[in-house]
Amino acid sequence: MVANRAPIRAFCLLLTTAAALTLSRPAPAAEHETQPEAAPPSLHAVVVSVPPVIDGALDDPCWQQATHVEGFWREDVDAPELERTEAWLCYDARAIYVAFRCHDSKPSEIRCDQKKRQGSFWRDDSVEFWLDVRNLGSSFYSFCVNPAGTQYDRVPGGTSEKIEWKGDWRAAAGIDEGGWSAEMEIPFAILRYPEGQETFRFDFGRRLAREEHRVLWPACFAKVFDTENCARWTDIATPPVPFRYVLMPYALSVASENEEDRETLTAGLDFKGTLPNGVATLATYNPDFRNIEDVVETIDFTFVERYLPEYRPFFQEGAGYGPPSILFYSRRIGELDWGAKSFGTAGSHRFGLLNAYRRGGENHLALNYQHLFGTKGRLGFSAVDRRAPDDPDNLACGLSTHWKRPFTGGERWIAADWYGTRTQGEGGDDGAVSIGAGVGRTQGLTWSARYQSIEDDFRADDGYAPETGVRQLTLDLHHYRSYDEGATQGREWWFSADTGESQDGRRRGFWLGHDYYWRSGWSMWVGTSHGERDGFDVGDSYIGGRWNRKDMYHTGKVDFKWGERYAQPYRYQRIIQAFHPSRRWSAELRAERVYAADLDDDGNVLSPEWSRQLVFTNTYDITDEKTISARLVRRGSSTNAYAAYRQRVRRGMDLLIVVGDPNAEEWVSRLAVKAIWCL
Repeated sequence: MVANRAPIRAFCLLLTTAAALTLSRPAPAAEHETQPEAAPPSLHAVVVSVPPVIDGALDDPCWQQATHVEGFWREDVDAPELERTEAWLCYDARAIYVAFRCHDSKPSEIRCDQKKRQGSFWRDDSVEFWLDVRNLGSSFYSFCVNPAGTQYDRVPGGTSEKIEWKGDWRAAAGIDEGGWSAEMEIPFAILRYPEGQETFRFDFGRRLAREEHRVLWPACFAKVFDTENCARWTDIATPPVPFRYVLMPYALSVASENEEDRETLTAGLDFKGTLPNGVATLATYNPDFRNIEDVVETIDFTFVERYLPEYRPFFQEGAGYGPPSILFYSRRIGELDWGAKSFGTAGSHRFGLLNAYRRGGENHLALNYQHLFGTKGRLGFSAVDRRAPDDPDNLACGLSTHWKRPFTGGERWIAADWYGTRTQGEGGDDGAVSIGAGVGRTQGLTWSARYQSIEDDFRADDGYAPETGVRQLTLDLHHYRSYDEGATQGREWWFSADTGESQDGRRRGFWLGHDYYWRSGWSMWVGTSHGERDGFDVGDSYIGGRWNRKDMYHTGKVDFKWGERYAQPYRYQRIIQAFHPSRRWSAELRAERVYAADLDDDGNVLSPEWSRQLVFTNTYDITDEKTISARLVRRGSSTNAYAAYRQRVRRGMDLLIVVGDPNAEEWVSRLAVKAIWCL
């Protein structure tokens, strides 16, 4: 390993100085860092005797009594909204009621393609209600509706998608000649607020799809994106908070040509309880971790393991309260016999605790604690203990801190993290450190600088640390600007450079790219990179484009990349196209091929070869709650296919029937049936 660390020490000193200046010095006049004209509003909660009928029509008498606000402000630029928005808020002993009126001078251009609950909303017009029931500015619920009445929600920390498990709420919407309207009903029973809470923080938002921008209320929150600027909803007579619980049993049967995969009938149970202080507790017995439609990874070359999302309910619930991924990456854990976890916020204390056990002595324990300093900073401690019969005991822990200082149109931040590992026997006892600082803006120049070091013997068996023995300094610059008029809707450029070393040699490189977005729905990106990695020259150039960017059913893209990896030629080509053959039938075709070299187990460079992958996905919506899907995956000479019926209902039994094995390399004769209830 390269021994000269003088440049790293010099950079650390420079970065520390820059971080101090980032948080302490006043901004130059060009940044327009001024206080908003008004302080965060405080609104007295209005109680209504007769709740609204949730039908999307704002003709109920309660809206005449409810708190009414307008004067939304744009998030992307410091300017008023382009189309007028109004919102109303009230409650009764059972629920909170929210209404929106979205005036629109071009109602024919209102977009509401998404009809499936919890589907992607980013291309649609929508309204959103954020609610912090602890009044701390750190844990917001989000309730979102598009003009078709389709719902999307986010629960603090994350949750499983079974509707009765996470808690149901209702919404409706409708379009007319002057725009569109929406209504929401949010029961108090689905919110984790502490006993006696009388004040909530909240905000309203609206997305105007054709302009691809969002407006917020109150205006001071849109100008300075700090939760201290959220509105306060005061004097709420919240209902008493009893101990609430829900049981989620499942039953599974699998018939398969693979004898190890067969299950005549198996069952399991998940339990979730919410204490009066809002803390959640969970337990699971014999959870099903096999019947998962996982992501189909791209075959674009990468030097390290890809980080993939988690879909298993036990790990989804409260995941945001857990340790950072370098210590805890839940996909490292396989099948379990039982597990338990607890998470929540109590005052300025935020915590998450998880334990998972498998017969034979395998145990995974994860802890995360954060002390919150208002909305501006936090200090945290994490620890993960892994014990398995055939592996040495492994303990990984860490300290972290993050501070920010918002200003009009952006924020400054600094962060520092330290991690250490201890492993039974020889080796596996080392550390990792990361420090960084930066300035982010919605418009204009964004920058960040970071130093990261992961020592040779760092070993976090339950964490995502794909490389050890690496030290690296990184500088990122990014500039974005949007336009209200003309053919160009936005454009951005970015530049990144790093220098460092690994166990195998020097690392350095730079990346430069430019992206264009046209109002017509087209976009294009170009870029180049060059550098050195572990004794090999690396680099590439790329170009790509997307069409129908604003239409989820007809969008497509193509991109090309060429250069070298391990001093060998590299080529990558991809095309993706979505189709909409009928009102309920949608499909997507993804074709990729790559020509790349790789390393064998001894570190020798293998000759480059062509690899190909074809993924063809079809979805047919019988109703908004019942779907048939099928996927064909052709990779090299291997072909896999499977079909599934998924029933995800508001109340009652969720059902999943899978023909084939979604995660196999080739076709497997298999039938799996899984049913889920909530009690």
